Amino acid sequence: MDYLKERNELRSAPIGAERRRHLSDITDSFLIEIFNNAVSKKDFHKVALIGVGGSGRQSMTLGSDLDLVLVHENGFKIDEIAQKIWYPIWDLGIKLDHSVRTPTQVRNMAAEDIAVVLGWLDARSIVGNSEFEKQISTAVLQDWRAFADKRLLELHDKVLERKEKFGELAQLIEPDLKESYGGLRDVTALRSVAATWKSDIPKVVLDQVNEKLLDVRDALHTVLDKPSDKLIRQEQPVVAQKLGFSDADQLIRHVSSLARVIAHHSDVTWHRIKSAEKKSGLFKKLRTENRSPLADGVVLQDDYVVLARDAKTTEDATLGLRLAAAGAQSGYLISPHTLERLANELPTLNTPWPIEARDSFVSLLGSGRQLIPIWESIDFAGLISNWIPVWNRVRGCPQSSQVHSFTVDRHLLETAIHANKFTRDVSRPDLLLVGSLFHDIGKGGVKDHSDEGAEIIKDLAPKMGFEKQDCLILERLVQHHLLLPETATTRDLEDPLTIKSVVDKVQTEDFLELLHALTLADALATGPMASSDWRQSLIGELVAKVKNELRGERIDKDPHLSKEKQELAKRKEDVIVEANQIDQGLSLTIVVEDRTGLLGLIAGVLSVHRLLVRSARTETINNKAVTTWRVTPEFGDAPNLSQIQESLRLALNGQLDVFEKLSLRAQYLPQPVSVTASKILEIKGISNSATVIEVRAHDEPGFLSKIAHAISETGVDIQAAIVETLGSEVVDVFYVREPNGEILSDKRCQELVQALDYACNHVPATI
Repeated sequence: MDYLKERNELRSAPIGAERRRHLSDITDSFLIEIFNNAVSKKDFHKVALIGVGGSGRQSMTLGSDLDLVLVHENGFKIDEIAQKIWYPIWDLGIKLDHSVRTPTQVRNMAAEDIAVVLGWLDARSIVGNSEFEKQISTAVLQDWRAFADKRLLELHDKVLERKEKFGELAQLIEPDLKESYGGLRDVTALRSVAATWKSDIPKVVLDQVNEKLLDVRDALHTVLDKPSDKLIRQEQPVVAQKLGFSDADQLIRHVSSLARVIAHHSDVTWHRIKSAEKKSGLFKKLRTENRSPLADGVVLQDDYVVLARDAKTTEDATLGLRLAAAGAQSGYLISPHTLERLANELPTLNTPWPIEARDSFVSLLGSGRQLIPIWESIDFAGLISNWIPVWNRVRGCPQSSQVHSFTVDRHLLETAIHANKFTRDVSRPDLLLVGSLFHDIGKGGVKDHSDEGAEIIKDLAPKMGFEKQDCLILERLVQHHLLLPETATTRDLEDPLTIKSVVDKVQTEDFLELLHALTLADALATGPMASSDWRQSLIGELVAKVKNELRGERIDKDPHLSKEKQELAKRKEDVIVEANQIDQGLSLTIVVEDRTGLLGLIAGVLSVHRLLVRSARTETINNKAVTTWRVTPEFGDAPNLSQIQESLRLALNGQLDVFEKLSLRAQYLPQPVSVTASKILEIKGISNSATVIEVRAHDEPGFLSKIAHAISETGVDIQAAIVETLGSEVVDVFYVREPNGEILSDKRCQELVQALDYACNHVPATI
């Protein structure tokens, strides 16, 4: 037969499974012909030519290797036969991955090399003694199942190594269809997991997705006329045309959607395998029954974030965001069953979003690298589309600029992740994180993406529950997110008009800090070209010059309480606790006689009663500390006010050690995700009667109690405080002075800053 002619005739055939099967059939015929020419009839039963991997699965494309094993019985002289089989293949220029083995050698090699196992799980006898294939496949499969616990972990390590090296197929501009995570190799890996009986996989779904991805590979090989699986930019338009897509962008979105399915099921399967590895016998039983609370309606069970038994999925619209934030902040994945329930049962979020929903969303963005798996899982379940429909425009959207490696959606997530490094450098970390996520939301359209993005966020931010001023800041962040790099690299920084043009747009130092942090995060998420030392030095120089022009324009924070709250200091009760129901929580006013360490003590009492502090203000009037708090219950309903009042009395009298209680509880909390180190700042020039200290940190249970305790331990009094929790980030401002009423000396201020830095970064929460 004229094998090359028949192969070339397939180039004009429609791409699809039928063409690949036809290619496999004519390849088999060619191999049978050369095998029959090489092996005599009397030796036929001693030899077999077996296809493994793609040749075994009959999923060959025009650029595929031939994966062949020539198997022979022990003692048989095979060398001459092997040469007669391999050389005709090489002579035609066909790429060949070949080996010559006895059944025992194959089994021994499979025990050492996991790639051999994966190949033989798809083995198919092409010609010769078919009993060899049955014998070897049975033995390899038996061994694979017998040692599955160990070998699956080995396979998982290989998967992670490949993911690190080749990236994620769903989110790359130039992915490797075979090697990138979520690609063809992962389908093979999932099938091998299923073969162990350790975990099920959705075979029908994966088979369908695999065939569609093979179509893309088939088209790529046809266009290239060589075996390469990297879908580079210059080939994408032609491959798209081959597959009937309108353009390369549509092709990349298609590939991304396929890869997301594979990656999702891969994530779920490997998490299940890793979790099962930790459990056995009684230990398994104990773990299964253990449910650790993470948030209201959310618990941790068997290394999965799941719904609590009393979770109100059909009533509580904020539950999904709360659960996602809890999962990201604790470092655990959401169970597939929980995702399915949320997708089917959650009611629509009201607009504007409740405060709790917005805070949970910011907390999710503030989780660092753990954002990716959580976001991908809730996006795959359809929750992101429900909450933020505009995300559909950037999902899997390719980038036109060569400096980008990721699709738009992954770039936005990466920017939010990198923005976590700069949350201590800004006064509004919540706006930085949200602005980072949406700075390129205008891409995917026909207008300038900064202009279109600003229009989108102008509509979206109010729906997410941001106040008018914050909405304006977010709109300006998106509108001007390219201002600093474009000005720094294309304008004369010595020209006063250049600096004035930037000053006119940023207006305040606080906004400049936000824009600078976003610019740095955007550059890191883009790649080396955008984050070069040269570019960053120019941007830094521009920011310094603009900041000098803006000095004195920083908006001060007012620590003073309202007149009505101040009037409470005149009442004679020893402990006053008043409460008002507000959206998603309580507004508490607590008045007691002032003392050193009082703020930390009150915060500790609230934490004992499982109340999360979202904001707080305190002011000392006539030796009475008047404090206001916005709190939300950690789980369930808020405690009775009389219980809080009684606990305060006991704590003030020394009969309740709140710090000991919190310390004991902390032993059972999940370890938080790694976060950016806290930053302690002295803010000069905004108070004549106190030293002002600002603490920027990641929130944790008992954080305010810990910080206030650290301040009191230095012998410094807190005159007033403004405490804000923005998602999972805190910005706490303390007005402090010496017990005699004097402001702190430079030396004492430095001692306090060092003590707070140590408490934030080295002392466990709840002391």
